[in-house]
Amino acid sequence: MRVFITGSAGMLGSSVYPAFHGAGHEVVATDLTPRDVAGLPMGNLDVRDYRAVTGEILSRRPDLVLHLAAETDLEVSESNPDHAYATNTVGTHNVALAAEAVGATLVYISTAGIFDGTKTSGPYTEFDQPNPINVYGDSKFQGERVVEQTMSKYFVVRAGWMIGGHERDHKFVAKVLGQIRSGATTIRAVDDKLGTPTYTVDFAANLLELVQTPFHGLYHMVCGGDGSRLDVAREIVAHLGRANVEVVPVTSEHFAAEYFAPRPRSEIMRNYQLDLRGLNRMRPWREALAAYLDSLDPALTGRDAERSA
Repeated sequence: MRVFITGSAGMLGSSVYPAFHGAGHEVVATDLTPRDVAGLPMGNLDVRDYRAVTGEILSRRPDLVLHLAAETDLEVSESNPDHAYATNTVGTHNVALAAEAVGATLVYISTAGIFDGTKTSGPYTEFDQPNPINVYGDSKFQGERVVEQTMSKYFVVRAGWMIGGHERDHKFVAKVLGQIRSGATTIRAVDDKLGTPTYTVDFAANLLELVQTPFHGLYHMVCGGDGSRLDVAREIVAHLGRANVEVVPVTSEHFAAEYFAPRPRSEIMRNYQLDLRGLNRMRPWREALAAYLDSLDPALTGRDAERSA
């Protein structure tokens, strides 16, 4: 297939781009700030620029458009709603209009953050009604609606707490590893927010299989199982054998000044549609997290510092 990707240099793109290129597809990758991904070429594209988006997609005429570009920072989104909606909703509309014009299939990456977290029985499935409680979640949900209203052929794929990205990782795992590298002996992590991690490598492989089917529609694509941020931090510390590091549970109030955007109590999702189709290839999150940690340079996990101590 001819594949066009937005947001190729991001945390997810660093796994998706090489996966599709490695599978033999003809890939054109773009990003607002192009960076090296496995030595592969990348062009510049701002999805908020309708003319630029239309020009690129109409000239390339891809069979498949992977729309990964997004503003994913909750605090940035909450502080600047115009930016969040311009990027996540209007930008998505730009990409969808161009993709539909060339008859391409569109993949839109969404988030567990479109739910309000109040479900009390079981994980969220694709049949539960979204009800975002922050600007980021709503801007992504409005992007889902734009795709559904614009596209003839599409996959809306919701991811959970992202794991992966190596040097592009600025999320929770990277922050825990940063504290370990800096010599911290106490790490505080919240125990009142629940979710399902998503390993970018597994996501890319599962997505590669899904888009080659005719089963267009809405999918959750997260690793198996669930847990709190505290569980993830403890798993990292245990896997790295850092017996000298204590992981202390705190509530979200402890980080309220820094992370002021409201967050759902639960973002636990199940890949129900993938399960029903026999297409769920996502590993349990603890297994995936271990694989990611083992793939990192020892300097990134703090193992070098441990050996030299």
